[in-house]
Amino acid sequence: MKNAKKITVTYLFEGKIYPSENTRGLLLSGNKVFVTHERLAVYKATPTSDPNVYLVNLDENDKDYLMNSGPVMEAIGV
Repeated sequence: MKNAKKITVTYLFEGKIYPSENTRGLLLSGNKVFVTHERLAVYKATPTSDPNVYLVNLDENDKDYLMNSGPVMEAIGV
């Protein structure tokens, strides 16, 4: 994961963003982010106007690509 970039991940849940819930994460290929918020997880994310902040919209897509997936390398897309 030498191309992974450290970013801040913010979450949209029930139409609201709670800055206190922001976490550090790694930006992976395909706009996926690897986070360790409540557990290890990989989510699809959208870039924001700040290149160091990505948004995970849990209202539209709460799929964790690590849950019930095959090998971890496939889940994170490397």
